[in-house]
Amino acid sequence: MSIAVLEPPRRLLRPAVAPPILERRGPALVILVCFCAFLFLYGVGQGDLYRTEGLRALIGQEFLRSGNWIVPELYGEPLLTKPPGIYAAIALTGLPFGQVTTITARLPSALAATATVLLFYATFARLFGRRCGLAAAALLPASIMWLERVPTAEIDLVQLAWVAAALLALPRAIEAAEAHDPRRWHEWLWWQVALLAVAGGVLTKWTAPAFFYLTAVPLLWWRGRLRLLFGWPHLLAAVLGALPCFVWAGAAIWLAGWETFRDTVGREALQRLSPAHHPRAYPWLEVPVFPVEFLLANLPWSAVALLTLRPSFSRLWDARGRLLLQLFHCWTWTNLCFWAVVPGHRPRHELPLQPGLAGLAALVWIAWLTGRLHWPWRRLSAGRALAGILAVWLIVKLGHAHIIIPARDRGRHTRETGERLAALVPEGETLYLGALKDEGILFYYNRPARRFSETLSAMNGLGSAYLALTEAEWRNCTPASNVRMIESMRDEQGEPIFLVRIDRPGG
Repeated sequence: MSIAVLEPPRRLLRPAVAPPILERRGPALVILVCFCAFLFLYGVGQGDLYRTEGLRALIGQEFLRSGNWIVPELYGEPLLTKPPGIYAAIALTGLPFGQVTTITARLPSALAATATVLLFYATFARLFGRRCGLAAAALLPASIMWLERVPTAEIDLVQLAWVAAALLALPRAIEAAEAHDPRRWHEWLWWQVALLAVAGGVLTKWTAPAFFYLTAVPLLWWRGRLRLLFGWPHLLAAVLGALPCFVWAGAAIWLAGWETFRDTVGREALQRLSPAHHPRAYPWLEVPVFPVEFLLANLPWSAVALLTLRPSFSRLWDARGRLLLQLFHCWTWTNLCFWAVVPGHRPRHELPLQPGLAGLAALVWIAWLTGRLHWPWRRLSAGRALAGILAVWLIVKLGHAHIIIPARDRGRHTRETGERLAALVPEGETLYLGALKDEGILFYYNRPARRFSETLSAMNGLGSAYLALTEAEWRNCTPASNVRMIESMRDEQGEPIFLVRIDRPGG
């Protein structure tokens, strides 16, 4: 009696074919993280703090020193021209070390940049696969605008990260709404993610809601979904998102006073958004120049992005791909037109609209990589061309770290001047400042300083004190017999600084 042996089906015996390495989650993320680590952390300690980097780091340092993380203070006085978000981020990265340093002050921009690249990857990988997600994510930071702002102790990349998180959540809310789920909880969840990110942007820089709604309103209008702004998912998310902003505003008013809050915030907002409140005549020539500057600053991606303006380009995509294309169009062009009209803005101020332009360029490259769009060069594939551009960009990054930054720092001596001040002013003494504005030097001074608001003729009332004076202030006080110059030095711009000591009369 023979027993038949059942063989498994042939298809079960076939070895599983592993997906290409770039389509596997682990290797793709490792490649992306290494790419970000090189772009955003290499050279993080190169050069002293530059321009307003010193201001951001100095206030973050004051957060740690005073324990007041609500009202930004500079030299003991409230400074509400910007919310506390960037200063709190700088203080947080310095907290494990007990102080803010050049490196820790620049870490928030590097972390924000990495988070934005990962969000870009997740957005494109969900729709087009991990290889295309990697291409889009690697393309995003290859920009002169990013090169200048990360890693720095500046506000722009942190603001960009919040705006990008909000706007990349917006298509998910629209998709959920168009799925006609009667419960609408999924729609509300994505609106809430978007509006909480907007709140984070508001607490970093006031303009975050403008970037968000200048994209959301035309996008919803384009799709015939403008009524979503009046539905309960969006309205509830807006209320909950606004809550942390109102809580901070209430605490800031309590600590700094209503008049200080109103005058500073009102002046900052009106100067940015109202031509009538701008300190100079309306700059008509800047209206056409601003978009040109922005597009030039984002070459070569801006040239590639222009291909998406062809009507036939939208037909290359399915419904979700077209939604993403529409998002990037609204993100780029409506914001570009609006901020061109607002006076006093520069391309670096509008960095949060750069991902929209990069997203359009990424869709063109994905169309080339996947064969949706004809690639014009036969001897060089689209993938190799993109890899070559990114390789060149890594070389540009090396040149910026080793050539541009050292050349920029030459002759400034910011750290040396600050440390020299600390050596000359005895421990426990407060350094008083008149008209001097050099936060980089005061950051490296690394001790409390206070603004002396009275006239120089009344300095005798201070008793014994140390003052850092400008040249004009030094001329005004030289006749006084109890004023003694300790040392003359130079600020970051090469202008004279005079460290003087005022002694008590008869002392």
